[in-house]
Amino acid sequence: MRTTTILCALGMLAVPVSVMAHHAVNPNFDRGRIIEVEGEITELVWRNPHVLMSIEGVGPDGEERAWEIEANSVSNVSRMGLTPDLLPDGAHIRVAGNPGRVNEFSMWLLNILLPTGEEVLFTGGSEPRWSAQILGEDARSAVATDPNRELGLFRVWSNATPPPRFWGTDHPLTESALAARAAFDPVADAPTLNCTPKGMPFIMEQPYPLEIVDAGDVIEIRLEEFDTVRRVFMSSDAPAQTAGEPGILGRSTGRWDGETLVVETTDIDYPWFNGTGIPQSREARIEERLALDEDGNRLELTMLYSDPNTFERPLTLTKTLEWRPGEEVRPFDCLAE
Repeated sequence: MRTTTILCALGMLAVPVSVMAHHAVNPNFDRGRIIEVEGEITELVWRNPHVLMSIEGVGPDGEERAWEIEANSVSNVSRMGLTPDLLPDGAHIRVAGNPGRVNEFSMWLLNILLPTGEEVLFTGGSEPRWSAQILGEDARSAVATDPNRELGLFRVWSNATPPPRFWGTDHPLTESALAARAAFDPVADAPTLNCTPKGMPFIMEQPYPLEIVDAGDVIEIRLEEFDTVRRVFMSSDAPAQTAGEPGILGRSTGRWDGETLVVETTDIDYPWFNGTGIPQSREARIEERLALDEDGNRLELTMLYSDPNTFERPLTLTKTLEWRPGEEVRPFDCLAE
């Protein structure tokens, strides 16, 4: 297998796909089935949060019609060495992916067979279907070590823990939280619908790189998703500095416990704990501990979360990030419907 990086055709970045919207993956697509469609590309949008395509082609029923194809984010596929000039208008391609639940003529994209005979793996973990000539492998540098821990926390960190493992599913919900989650519509009520930014703690689930920056009395945590910047106030007059209207990221103050950064966040004005319909109240409190491992190449995040209105007892969430030299936090530039 090989990774092919092709120069980006910038003129294709703003091609409109007026009939398509951005969807949460699991509620909208049947991840247990794979179908194939063959036809010509008519439109392409190469923007976050998802790459979108329209294809005029033949599906499993043998009928020709317009298909809406939704794929991984530009943030992810670009790190697999993929660029939009792989998919010019009019190209005849074959695609495989998960069929839509709501729109039967839609698909979550996994594989593409190009006219050249090369096959593109559009999602991490996809297996080749048609070809031994593969495009779409991890183009990032390898995880490196910093045994002397000279760099500390202040660098770019890449996600190493899949988000579902970070949050888990078996939480001790209160009766009111259970009722709220039962009433949640994962399609209509999706918290990030139309590029609505995530608040705390949901934003820390993001699968993209983050950078920790020492700005003196403030430490900034710059997250790629939604171009989010969290500000952690380290000085003794932090309460005065954080005064004002609460926001979706809450108010964060920090301190050092040896080499471990401890961040306490309160007064979060954001209604969701995560993207599954679990609610969050203004009584939520979060303590995060960020610490290097012994080799200095991994950052361990431990989050102690409490909200008596939502959970019967506090939660402990963990996440691992890794250091890949040369990685950067890129502009997200989310495109709303």
